[in-house]
Amino acid sequence: MKQNLLFFAPNHFDIDLVILNQLKETDQYNVVKIDPKSYQYKNRFEQVLNLLGKVFLKKTFKKDWKAKQQLNHINQYTNYDVCLIFRPDLLHTSVLKFIQANVKSRKVVYWDSFDKIPKLKETVTYFNEYYSFEEDDCSKYNFTKISNFYIHKSSDALPVHDAFFFGSKDARLNNVIKIITYLKEKNWNAKALIVAKKTKSKSKPITAEGVKITETSTPFSQIYKYSENTKIVIDIAHPNQKGLSMRPYECVGLERKLITNNAEIKKYDFFNQNNIFIIDNFDNLNIPDSFLSIPYQKLPEHIYKKYHISNWLNFILN
Repeated sequence: MKQNLLFFAPNHFDIDLVILNQLKETDQYNVVKIDPKSYQYKNRFEQVLNLLGKVFLKKTFKKDWKAKQQLNHINQYTNYDVCLIFRPDLLHTSVLKFIQANVKSRKVVYWDSFDKIPKLKETVTYFNEYYSFEEDDCSKYNFTKISNFYIHKSSDALPVHDAFFFGSKDARLNNVIKIITYLKEKNWNAKALIVAKKTKSKSKPITAEGVKITETSTPFSQIYKYSENTKIVIDIAHPNQKGLSMRPYECVGLERKLITNNAEIKKYDFFNQNNIFIIDNFDNLNIPDSFLSIPYQKLPEHIYKKYHISNWLNFILN
């Protein structure tokens, strides 16, 4: 008999759909997904009421309405055997209390460090199984350490770029510009695509060659194509975060080289200095041309199996 599983993940680059599809492929669960999308006003009255609430009551009714909508949906089952929740800080307290009261095995995956998102600490009490990418958080709070994952294995596609960066517009932007400019000066075909929110794109335009800003939402499948179409993937870690992002794991699956500033990668079993170059100073870059010219060195087969999304989910759920 299939178990009832409650699932939530943010719809950041459609990562929620990637995990959801893999859950369904296991054919072991009746999966109910908590919708991460923003609440859509039913009428003009709701919009005005929400505005008045924010101005005079310092209260956002929109969050309450969204939570009610989510609760109505997940109430289709009286009880759940298990839940798999990413970014619980994005859920309303009423939804978290429902999870605490109606789910036996309450699994939470902390995709970000507590230093980066302090509000995550407030959600610990609602769960009974904890997983994190951050080694410091695992040591401090006795969480289970997990990695990230990849989806697709390598293909025969011929890379178009020598090096490519994809990411959100944030505090890493200056370092992105520095490395792309440096590689361009070495005559590498290097490019960066930065996704900005509309509110942020009004700021000073980027004039650096090879760096493009877009407001277009990019699905996870397209991000994979960017990694597939380059010889080297550029990964720049967020401040206050030591856990590895998705990029290193994409490189494992797609058999692409990696340039990163996250020195923690040396601790991982897929680290190979012929495939991975670590930056220690963006103001004094020194990446040899040989890193581009020397062929990628294949990894042992068990490494590919270990980091595939199917094995990753199996580790958490079983």
